[in-house]
Amino acid sequence: MLALLVAGISAEADAQPFKAGVTRITVQDAIPFDALVAYPTEVAELSFQDGPYIFAAGRDAPIAAGARFPIVLFSHGGGGTIKAGGTPVPYADLLTSLAREGFVVVAPFHPGSRRPREALEDRPRQIHKALDAMLADPRFGTHADPTRLGMMGFSYGGAITLIVAGAAPSLAHLAVYCRNRTDDPMACDGIQTDGSLANAVGRRSPDALAVKALVLLEPWGSLFDRDGLASLEMPTLLYRAESSALKADGNILTLAATLPHPPRQETVPGGHFIFFGPCPPALEADAPAVCKDAPGIDRAAVHRRIKVEIGDFLRRNL
Repeated sequence: MLALLVAGISAEADAQPFKAGVTRITVQDAIPFDALVAYPTEVAELSFQDGPYIFAAGRDAPIAAGARFPIVLFSHGGGGTIKAGGTPVPYADLLTSLAREGFVVVAPFHPGSRRPREALEDRPRQIHKALDAMLADPRFGTHADPTRLGMMGFSYGGAITLIVAGAAPSLAHLAVYCRNRTDDPMACDGIQTDGSLANAVGRRSPDALAVKALVLLEPWGSLFDRDGLASLEMPTLLYRAESSALKADGNILTLAATLPHPPRQETVPGGHFIFFGPCPPALEADAPAVCKDAPGIDRAAVHRRIKVEIGDFLRRNL
């Protein structure tokens, strides 16, 4: 099965204009962290393992010469482990596909707290610092174009994407939502509904960036009210999973109705974690909740589709 997975990745890569290179950079912060950088290269791809996942890419290969490439930032989900999407690695097939299309992708391994008060400040800063670190790296700085900046995020990372783009989160709005929506534990786990957040003021992050296009994969949208989203006029591609545990009518669909620039909406079959790349056998056995799909759901086919859609959308808008 592993050989078939690698062969499928290689076949897709052959149809794209570049090969994918990947490396890690260290980003200095109060808690230093790594960021994955995926980028276009002309060096042949090889298969290597990072945790349970297989990458098909040129590890530490030189970036392709002769152009300045647009940048795509990526923020992973809120889970604290690879099994819960708490690193960029489960999304490697999406990130390396963008690299083959000619994008430089910067994806931090978000450290620290996942509690909203801390993480909603920390993670936008980590995105900003990871971007700065990539641009300061002599391998990439002259080949990446910060004036052509997009961002993509999954779940918790979808909320971080909105914040980096200039949205102001509202914990007060979220607390009211969670008090009234006990049927949405994925959005509301750990959120205080006792009135202690009633006066929490939503503010635009000091780490907001001039992002020109957004891709939101099952975003945590109940964190935002209309006023907090009012400044977001950039093109947005919004994905919803048909059978997600994250309630669409309080998150994805509400965002679609509230964003001032109506997003392009796409629906895919499967649950919330369909946006993880197809799991290798060892991880599938260890984390069935995120790896196993309902009968009739073909995760590899879903990913083939969304990679084309996301690449085309970002190419048109960056």
